[in-house]
Amino acid sequence: MPSPICSIMTNNELFYFTGKCLTLDEHPGFAEEIIQKISSETIEWQKFVGLCSNHFILPAIYLKFRSHHIVSHLPEVLAEFLKEVYQLNLSRNEQILKQVQEITKLLNENDIYPTYLKGVAHLVDNLYSDRGERMIGDIDLLVSDKDYLRTAGILENDGYATVGPCYADVEGLKHYPGLLKAGAMTHIEIHRLPVSEAQKRWFNTEIIDKEKKAVFNIDGCFVLSENHKIIHNFIHSQLGHDGHLYGIVSFRDIYDLYLISKRFDVAQTISQIQSKRKAIAYFVFAGKAFSLLQRFYPNSSFSAKVFCLKHDLNHNSRYFYYTFRSLIYLYKRILVGYTSQ
Repeated sequence: MPSPICSIMTNNELFYFTGKCLTLDEHPGFAEEIIQKISSETIEWQKFVGLCSNHFILPAIYLKFRSHHIVSHLPEVLAEFLKEVYQLNLSRNEQILKQVQEITKLLNENDIYPTYLKGVAHLVDNLYSDRGERMIGDIDLLVSDKDYLRTAGILENDGYATVGPCYADVEGLKHYPGLLKAGAMTHIEIHRLPVSEAQKRWFNTEIIDKEKKAVFNIDGCFVLSENHKIIHNFIHSQLGHDGHLYGIVSFRDIYDLYLISKRFDVAQTISQIQSKRKAIAYFVFAGKAFSLLQRFYPNSSFSAKVFCLKHDLNHNSRYFYYTFRSLIYLYKRILVGYTSQ
């Protein structure tokens, strides 16, 4: 009897397959399903690796496969590649942690106690199961307005210098131009605002300071409360980069959201968010991406359905992706730009 023909996964199917891979702990039996797919050769590994690479989750995928005994079933070259990426990222993150300790000590000596943001904050707060799990681009830290320029001066006196474009007036910027010094693993962004001007009325340093918490393994530094981590995650993903408009979500962002949800009920943040419809759509989509419906928000909405549809069409149709982005570009440049002028 001929064996059934197994079709290769579509882009959309591959996306949601990846979401379940990231949350294997929540899906008993899914590891066996992955092994069956490997045996039946229904996974295009090049596309899978490309997707995970674009979303900066290759180390997280490797750790999930390793903890659920899937690595030995992978093609040997792929298994070695994932292991190497993870080990390189682990080494990098260890160096970033040392850099954070040095920065914190230097600032503490000048009576400045920074609040770390985003990936590096999650790393020092032990959000991840392993120090090599999260890929981190830079070190984001938040200080008060009065300490903003002084912090930059202290770091520049320590050998840090600006990278990238320079600005004549840095006082009004959301964050100081990136700073890097010889021998340091990555550059630093000193924030005077945690978010853009548009959101600072309802999410700002003063609000964060009321709930920020100390990091126990590094003296003299703080991170956001779990409540504020969720709000900042939403703003960074959906408002700061127009994710809600384009129907785009980064797995790295929603994987952080998933891990924070183990500590705090995501839905409880809605009352503190001004852009409630967009936040609900983001939370509902995260539940769909991980096949954990109602995990992040109990009910769907029309906005959530539209957002999910835009996302799925982006993945399934290159024509829709480019046409939709072009229409948004024209709308923002011509209609909005003309009206504002």
